[in-house]
Amino acid sequence: MALSGDNDVHLIHAYLDGELEVATALAIERKMAADPNLRKLAAEIGALKKVLAEKFPPEPLPPRLRSRVEAAIGLETRRRIPSWAMMAASVLVAASVSSTLTAIAVRGTAPQELLVTELVDGHLRSLMAAQPTDVVSSDRHTVKPWFNGRITQSPRVVDLAAQGFELVGGRVDVIGKTPFPTLVYRRREHVISLTEISGRNQFNVPFGWRAENGFNMIRWSDHERSYFAISDLSANELETFAKIFQESAG
Repeated sequence: MALSGDNDVHLIHAYLDGELEVATALAIERKMAADPNLRKLAAEIGALKKVLAEKFPPEPLPPRLRSRVEAAIGLETRRRIPSWAMMAASVLVAASVSSTLTAIAVRGTAPQELLVTELVDGHLRSLMAAQPTDVVSSDRHTVKPWFNGRITQSPRVVDLAAQGFELVGGRVDVIGKTPFPTLVYRRREHVISLTEISGRNQFNVPFGWRAENGFNMIRWSDHERSYFAISDLSANELETFAKIFQESAG
């Protein structure tokens, strides 16, 4: 597949800047995975962005100006996820995208490492979106049926609000061209993405906990399904979430 003109170039710029909606971002990812010219172009643009970010780091806003900006546009009431956390995530996603493209381009990259990278990328994209979910609900009886017809598996959905982990909703993440269910929980202002991979799609990922691009990730399995929880929560709190989820009925 060859470059199709300026539209591809514009889409890659928008993708690397985190300006695409989830569906379009996934489409351009698949296109880059199939086209070495697009991968090369994206890598070059990403490298340039990285150099510019290193040479010209953003200066922090003075506290008084920051509060005036937030008050002017109503960020504190419009968004439950801090805008400043999203800004930090946008910086992280540039590095994450670069690592994803490198992994795709290198022959022999372990499938489990690609899986981890794509999971982190999905979490980052959700933080940069207007909301981290496709379906918004704290009711597991609303979230679980939403996946019917969208994916082949029905995820295990549990209500953990009483334990301090509020169910926010769910979304579909595409990993290795296969859609999987991701549940979204919130602990205070921290977002947790919990992706479930079941059956023949399970990957032999040899870790229980690891840190990746500034996020903590925990994996566990119940033999039929594997779960991957990603968040900027501390490792201890994320481990508590994993333990409570495993012990809860759903």
